[in-house]
Amino acid sequence: MIDTIKKVLVSFAMLIILFPFSPQKDSLLPLSDTSEAKAASSIYTTTANLNLRSGPSTRNKVLTIIPRAGQVSLLSKHGSWYKIRFWNKTGYVSSAYLKPSSTVSDIKYATTANLNLRSGAGTTHKVLIVIPKDKQVSFLSKHGSWYKVKYSAKSGYVSSKYLRKIGAPAKPHGAKLTVRNGITYADGIIIVNKRYSLPPSYHPGESKEARAAFNRMAADAGKKKLKIQVISGTRSYTYQKNLYNRYVKNYGEKEASRFSAKPGHSEHQTGLTYDIGGTSQTHWLKQSFDKTAEGKYLAANAHRFGFIMRYPKGKEAVTGYMYEPWHFRYVGVERATKIYNSKKSLEEYYSFTGI
Repeated sequence: MIDTIKKVLVSFAMLIILFPFSPQKDSLLPLSDTSEAKAASSIYTTTANLNLRSGPSTRNKVLTIIPRAGQVSLLSKHGSWYKIRFWNKTGYVSSAYLKPSSTVSDIKYATTANLNLRSGAGTTHKVLIVIPKDKQVSFLSKHGSWYKVKYSAKSGYVSSKYLRKIGAPAKPHGAKLTVRNGITYADGIIIVNKRYSLPPSYHPGESKEARAAFNRMAADAGKKKLKIQVISGTRSYTYQKNLYNRYVKNYGEKEASRFSAKPGHSEHQTGLTYDIGGTSQTHWLKQSFDKTAEGKYLAANAHRFGFIMRYPKGKEAVTGYMYEPWHFRYVGVERATKIYNSKKSLEEYYSFTGI
């Protein structure tokens, strides 16, 4: 019996010598590195304004619009559709408009208030610096309700309550889109852009309410010794068709579509839109209009009379149209003031797509 035990022990010792124990490489990684590597592989960035849908198909309901360059978390794959989480919403998007984020630090947040960057995850830790409101920080890791972030050359911890993910709306307005008689509405106003159109038969004529608002605005401008006038107002479907075709012939479809709408897609058909100019025709329907006294007046005051600049500067990727400081749409004083103060386009404010 003793001889048998000795033989077993000798055999076991030989196995250890021939096949020494080697720990798996993963076991040598710190826990935080492992979790961050996993997170990085599931973070994607949108390459265009993207519909978040209730199911993996274009037939499913649009829940919200994810802005271009928004950060989303992958939950699962369903063919060419990905189930993702964006801000506090979960749904499905086409993977054709997603690109992987290479590292966790690709996730960006903006501060919503002056924010203490601390040496640890809690208010008892030392304040390293104060990050000003509306500054961008890079996310590194999560520690309960505290995030480890990088700001400028410093890394530290901040309360996540005062962060907003870049690409996520600070205050989502998200009005539900409804369709009546072929016309799309959001918050009771008609929506017309490159995606949503009006029927060819829709021709209500100029809105009396919009004209009265314009007259009040013109009178107010007159008190400041400025003269504003309507260059172009209501247009029919047929008129817009001929106008667009003429622009395409002269400039080509791609360029023409930056400043002119296809028939049925023009806001002028609503009877609520005006192209406005000043005394100098040199600046009519040109971006240089924003340098004139009349252009500056409209940019700063149109909302007081219920108008919004429909195609603001820097929003072409959202609206689909170039900057037009002369193109104003009547939406009512209350709405116009809110949209003006938000510094957003109509599409961004109500979270629907324009292209």
